[in-house]
Amino acid sequence: MALASAMAAIAIDTLLPAFEQMRPAFGLDADSTRLSLTLTLFFAGMAVGTLFYGPLADAIGRKPLLFFSLGLYAAAAVVGALAPSLEVLLASRFVWGFAAAGPRTLTQAIVRDRFSGTAMARAMTLIQTVFFLGPILAPILGKGLVALGSWRYTLLFGAVSAGVLALWSLRLPETLTDENRRPLSFATTLAGFGSVIANRTTLGYTLAVTFGFGALFSFLASSELIFVDVYDRPSWFVPYFSTMSAIAAGVSIANNQMLRRVEARPLALIAGVAFVVTSGALLAVTAAAGGLPSIWVWMLLFSLVNASMIGFAPIAISLALEPMGAMAGTAAAVVGFCSTGVGALLAAITDRAIAGDVMPIGVSYFVYGVLALACQLWARRATGLGRL
Repeated sequence: MALASAMAAIAIDTLLPAFEQMRPAFGLDADSTRLSLTLTLFFAGMAVGTLFYGPLADAIGRKPLLFFSLGLYAAAAVVGALAPSLEVLLASRFVWGFAAAGPRTLTQAIVRDRFSGTAMARAMTLIQTVFFLGPILAPILGKGLVALGSWRYTLLFGAVSAGVLALWSLRLPETLTDENRRPLSFATTLAGFGSVIANRTTLGYTLAVTFGFGALFSFLASSELIFVDVYDRPSWFVPYFSTMSAIAAGVSIANNQMLRRVEARPLALIAGVAFVVTSGALLAVTAAAGGLPSIWVWMLLFSLVNASMIGFAPIAISLALEPMGAMAGTAAAVVGFCSTGVGALLAAITDRAIAGDVMPIGVSYFVYGVLALACQLWARRATGLGRL
């Protein structure tokens, strides 16, 4: 499940080091932001895909859809690797994202089939720990593949990883029980989506994760440009990205251990408050420096902000899915669509605004952090836990 959940990260993080070589290959300027569309369209494809996989997973089971999505994932990777133009590459990235929604959605549904509440949060944080090994290794792998021969190798690696996961998944059992299977029709699908949205706890935590991902995605889409164009430190990009992933893995391990002593809801609240406080400090320092603080100060504060967000996300997703045991696939689809689709749109606002400084990142992280905390508090009121 950890490898399945990492498929989207593999498709993103191996490509980022190739941007510098891809720009001249497609006739783009050295400071062009058009390649950020490879991420935005990937996230858009994931958002659409979750609405497809979720209801189907509740009707026909988890395993058939897992194999279908992995086959489509590999095919899109091959098309992207052979793309003769930027337009073909962008189209393949949308399909690739659609395919990547399968492993992502099904992972959450399978974990919910087996666990609930704080136990599910522990499982999700454990999966996330392994998940973050991907961003540690993938940029290094991507840089190595580019050096080996071509940026196209970074895309082709997606087909290899999909094949490995498909072979590994042959041993997995089907986790959807017969009593939880839902008839597949337009009416039942709409009714299922309506039931998920109508649940205040599920909706509140889903919106909180959505705003948090809106901040995180903005960094993923613009990180290469920040190090290359804003700070003129292109060689720092991969080391920082790998270090950030190692920090994230450490946060996940700490969360997993803390969830043995603390319930999921109070720990999610602590992480949400930490996200607001650290992002506020980041914004204040960035504003005081005219939008361009020292790269060392910026990296330190930014790492703390992302650590808070990463600590919050898996627990909040678990809390969003907790009331939806009988419709785990449909609920995972709604959570995935909102957090990925809307999150990508929120991120696009930020990464398009970056032009010579990091002020847009500081503003977006603070605003989205405040909105995420407000949504979490609103969700907690459903169980009488609205007060700090």
